[in-house]
Amino acid sequence: MRKWFSVALGIMTATGGFLDAGTIATSGEAGAKFGLGLVWPTVMATLAVILLVEMVGRFTAVSKKPYAAAIREEFGFAFFLVPLSCEVVAESLLLSAELGGMAIALSLFTGISWHVLLPIATLFIFVMVWRAPFDWIENGPALFGLLMFSFIVAIIVLGGPSRASLVTLWKPTIKSGELPTYLYLMAAILGATISPYLLYFYSSGVREEDWSGDALFLNRVTAVLGMGFGSAGSVAIIVLCAIVLQPLQMQAISLGEIGLALAKPFGSIGALLFAAVLFVTCTGAAMECALSLSYIVAQGFGWEWGEGKKPVEAARFNLVLILALLIAFLIGIWGTDPLKLALFASTIIALFLPISLLPFLVLMNDPQYLGDKINASWMNFALIAILSLAFLVAAISIPLELMSGGG
Repeated sequence: MRKWFSVALGIMTATGGFLDAGTIATSGEAGAKFGLGLVWPTVMATLAVILLVEMVGRFTAVSKKPYAAAIREEFGFAFFLVPLSCEVVAESLLLSAELGGMAIALSLFTGISWHVLLPIATLFIFVMVWRAPFDWIENGPALFGLLMFSFIVAIIVLGGPSRASLVTLWKPTIKSGELPTYLYLMAAILGATISPYLLYFYSSGVREEDWSGDALFLNRVTAVLGMGFGSAGSVAIIVLCAIVLQPLQMQAISLGEIGLALAKPFGSIGALLFAAVLFVTCTGAAMECALSLSYIVAQGFGWEWGEGKKPVEAARFNLVLILALLIAFLIGIWGTDPLKLALFASTIIALFLPISLLPFLVLMNDPQYLGDKINASWMNFALIAILSLAFLVAAISIPLELMSGGG
């Protein structure tokens, strides 16, 4: 019975960590501008992240080494500085977007400017990552993250997509001059979904909970069902925005505008539901993003680390946490719209994706780490396909950013 309870917690953890400001921003804009025409990269990215999460969980459970530490050990510190630098840049931007998303959610509740509420959001995350037990960070946002199913209920209440919307699933309407925006959102969706911070956090979480080779079944269930449920939320946002916002020719240029999609079926309650979903998902993602930054730095430099340890026992790990939040806060107070920042951060993640994923191909086939649990041949083929896609997206992400004007 305890084992099945752990499976349920694992599923909810993955569900809570899947949706964030980047996913909501890219999914909302995709649905508003192109109907269901960008569902396919969401599904493709979900299959990729399921495979990657299963791999990194299996690697860490069997080898007892988190992914960041294994990269440094296998490839050397000089190589490790490359993915480390990429992650610091990308995750700092994303963390700032998550804090901004939290502040906007609080603004929707209170009517106070999100700029004023940004310090409160930052302080809340600091308190949580500083003193909250690891299982609170895992399962608290995940439990409340189930509110995302309100998007699915809203679709049912509205009667589902029209026949015209369904056609865009395989034949998207791309007007003259909109192709760069379509491709830019495609790259951003891949970057928002296949976020390396989730892999670093998940790997570190496996060590925090001391999973072993006996937990491989739990790991597979978490990867498949957890990421599947998270993907359902992303697709639901696309579909709902296609139903509500696209006919009104609204571009989903702000997180508040995306929230109008829930207000149509549920009225004022829908607006509050969106604010709750935005706050919970951004809170979970902000905690995971801040911790993953600290994990990768501490593990790469060989420092003592662990959310369950007292700050004095892992002083440098906790110092990185403080610095990460401070940098993200400073980026946020410049006044950048969190939605635009989330889209930009997703594009940067897509640009750096190959660097973070390339070590997988070596580590997942090394019997010194995995023994007889190395990748099967089909997994290696799938991983090569993911890496090829990552390199393609990286090559086009910045030109598309410039051509589309950031969406």
